[in-house]
Amino acid sequence: MSILTGKPYAAIIGAGRTRFGELWYENPEGMVVKAGLEALESVEKGLHRADIQACYLGSFMYQVTNKLGLVPGYISRELGLNIPMSQTEAACASSSSALHNACLAIRSGMYDVVLVGGFEKMTDRYGKIVDDLMFAADPREFDAGFTFSGLYAAMMARYMYDFGKGDDRCRIALAQIAVKNHQHAVNNPYAQFRSRITVEDVFKSPLIADPVRLLHCSPISDGAVAVVLCKPEIARRYTDDPVYIVASQQATDHVSLYSRTSTVEIKATRLAVGKALREAGIGLKDIRLAEVHDCFTIEECLFMEDSGFYRKGEGWRGIYESIESFQGGKHIPYVGDGWEVFVNVGGGLKADGHPVGATGLRQIYECFKQMRGEAGANQVDVEGGIKYALCHNIGGTGGIANVHILTREVTL
Repeated sequence: MSILTGKPYAAIIGAGRTRFGELWYENPEGMVVKAGLEALESVEKGLHRADIQACYLGSFMYQVTNKLGLVPGYISRELGLNIPMSQTEAACASSSSALHNACLAIRSGMYDVVLVGGFEKMTDRYGKIVDDLMFAADPREFDAGFTFSGLYAAMMARYMYDFGKGDDRCRIALAQIAVKNHQHAVNNPYAQFRSRITVEDVFKSPLIADPVRLLHCSPISDGAVAVVLCKPEIARRYTDDPVYIVASQQATDHVSLYSRTSTVEIKATRLAVGKALREAGIGLKDIRLAEVHDCFTIEECLFMEDSGFYRKGEGWRGIYESIESFQGGKHIPYVGDGWEVFVNVGGGLKADGHPVGATGLRQIYECFKQMRGEAGANQVDVEGGIKYALCHNIGGTGGIANVHILTREVTL
C-alpha cells in the first residue's frame, strides 16, 4: 500500500442528485434546485445556503436545448443567492471541469465553502440531439457526415481490427461491458435503466453505426447532481465523515479524431490519470473503485488500457476473462495481476444515464456514497471499505479528460 502524500484540495461534505431519465415535467433550473437542496440537507451537522460562498456549474447544452443564456442569473434566482457563479462547458466533462475549478478555488484560499452543480435537459430535443451533440466534435467531422455514434464506431472498428484480429471474444467483451453496467444499475434507485440485459440482447439490438449497436450506447437523459465542498481543515464542523479530494487533474488533446496520433488511445486520459496518481502519491493497484466514462462501451475498454490497468490491446481480453470467471454477487470486478477494481458500480453512463453536463458530478456522488457506506442495496462489497476511488470523465471523443481521486484517509 502506498502512502498518501500532499494536502487535499477539498472535502466533500454533502451530495444530492435527481433520478436520471426522461424527466418530461422538469425544467433545468428546477432540477438544479432539487439536487442542490438535497446536497445541503445531507450535511449532517447542518449548513445554511447562506454559508455557500460561490457556485460552480457545469452544463453542455443549456443554451441550445432551452434557448436560454446567462446561466448564473437563472440559478441565482432559483437558489436565492447573489454569490459568484460561473458555468463551465466541456461537453461530457462539463461538471467535472466545474469541480476542478472549485477545487482550485478552495485550495487557493479564496473560498471556504462552495456548491458545485451539473445538469442537462436533453430529451426535449430528441429529434435534434444528434446534431446538438456534434458541438463536441470538429465541424469537419460533422461535414463529413459523422454522428457522435459514428465517431465511436470508427474507434471501435479500428480497435477490433488492430487487437481483436478476428477473435470473436473481442466483440463479446465489448458487449459484456454493457451487460455488466446494466447489472450494476439494478439496485440503483436513480438509474435510467434498472433491467438486466444479455450479450445476445446487445447483438440483436438495432445497428446504429457499424459495429456500434443500440445497447453499446449510453442514453439521452435528463438530470442534475450537486455536491458541497469545503476547506479540508473545517470539514468536521459539518460532518464526522468527510470524503477528501486528493487529486484533481486535467489534460487535453485534439478535439478532432482524424488529427490524433491514434484512434485507439485517449491520450488525455493517459496523461490525466498519470498526473492524478502522482499527485495522490498512490499506485493504480490502490484504486478499488472507479467511475469511468462509458458513453460507448469501447470507451470503458480504452480507459482500462489508457490508465494502465491492462496493456494496450489487451483490455478486451482482461474484461472477457474477468466477466467469464465471475462467480456471482451484485458487482462484477475487473481483475489482473495482483489487483481487483470495481468499475461503474452505479451503472455508469450506460445504465445510470448520461445527462451530459451532470455526468462528471454523478461519478463523484456515486463514489462519495459508496465510500461512506451509504449506497444502500447497491453498496459494493469490499473488505475493509474503499480507501481510494477514482473518477474519470472525458469530453467529446477525448478532447479533454478530468480525473479526481477520493479518499477518507488524510493527515491534515
